[in-house]
Amino acid sequence: MTKNELANELAVSEKLHLSTAVKAIDGIIRIMKDALAKGEEITLRGFGTLSPVKREERNAIHFKTKEPIIVPAHNSVKFKISKELRNTLNPSSTN
Repeated sequence: MTKNELANELAVSEKLHLSTAVKAIDGIIRIMKDALAKGEEITLRGFGTLSPVKREERNAIHFKTKEPIIVPAHNSVKFKISKELRNTLNPSSTN
C-alpha cells in the first residue's frame, strides 16, 4: 500500500477530504522522522514500537565481485511488532 492509497483509505473510512488525509499522514510521518532522529522511541499501542539503533562498522563481502568491503557505522530503525498485531496476522498461533 502506498502513501496515496493509505490517504484514500483514511479519507473514505473517516469521511475526510483527501487533501486533509494527505496532510495528516504527511504530518505524522514528519513527526515520526523527527522523533527517531532525536533518538526517541515511538510506541503505537496495538501496532508496534519503532526504535532508533546504532549499527557498528562491519566487514562484508561484495556479492558480485567477492571483494571485501567495509560497511560504515550508521543509524537505523528497529521495528518490534506488538502482540496484538502478531495475533491479527497469525490468528492460529497463540503467543
